[in-house]
Amino acid sequence: MKSTKIPFLVAVLAVLGLASCDKNLTNADEDAVAKNEERIQTYLSANNLSATRDSSGLYYVKQTTNPQGTKPAVGNEVSVYYKMYALDGFLIDSTETSKKKPLKFPLGANLVLPGMERALILMRTGEKATILLPYYLAFGNINYQNVPSYSPIRIEMQLAGVRTEAQQIDQFLKDKDLFVSETTPSGITIIRQNVATGDTLGKGKQVTVKYSGKTLDGTEFDKGSFGFITGTGAAVKGFDEGVRRLRKGEKAILIFPSSLGYGRQGAVNQQTGAYVIPPYAPLLFEIEVTQ
Repeated sequence: MKSTKIPFLVAVLAVLGLASCDKNLTNADEDAVAKNEERIQTYLSANNLSATRDSSGLYYVKQTTNPQGTKPAVGNEVSVYYKMYALDGFLIDSTETSKKKPLKFPLGANLVLPGMERALILMRTGEKATILLPYYLAFGNINYQNVPSYSPIRIEMQLAGVRTEAQQIDQFLKDKDLFVSETTPSGITIIRQNVATGDTLGKGKQVTVKYSGKTLDGTEFDKGSFGFITGTGAAVKGFDEGVRRLRKGEKAILIFPSSLGYGRQGAVNQQTGAYVIPPYAPLLFEIEVTQ
């Protein structure tokens, strides 16, 4: 199946986050670690904050706690409100600049600053926290917009929501009011859209299908006509297994979790390095078996 580039909210932060994790520290990097620590301590003292420091160098203060909230796990979709500042108070970025909607992304996919991911593992839904990040958990040793290299930063964060892939799929079905024809033991949801007679295709059949592939937010990442032999690994598992349950002439929607799709790696545009399919993304395919 072909791949085309789609926009992804945190692609820029992904590159910056990876750059900030470089383990090969230079003398300048080592000096910056000590200076960052001093600046963070000065900020905490000036603002009368008592923070906890974890083994990574992240400092955090929980402003609102919610012991009954849900803790996110790697692969869950998290929804986060945030305001990001330099330690002098300069506003770097905020979810309020994007129609006051939370930023949503899969935890553990390295799509945001490393310190943000680290902090989220320590939080539960409904909790708010102030986090202070040394440069190597933030934008690293590069300049980013108006943020100089080696800069520590402060982020005010709220974990607004956590959803597993199964919950994302269930909510999508409910919102779209779709009638499920079949759910396979492996977790493929099939919504048949017409009636066709005959046997299901099964393994080892030469088939041609028209398809449109989308993420659950409606973003189309691929479409076209695809000919292959079922059961040979020519297509991702969910696509192949779902097609095998169909009949010639049948139209259906297939929805399946990332474990049957592109998993934690996602799919990347080889020219740009941008994600075509984000990691941990449930997928939807509109299918028509033409022959």
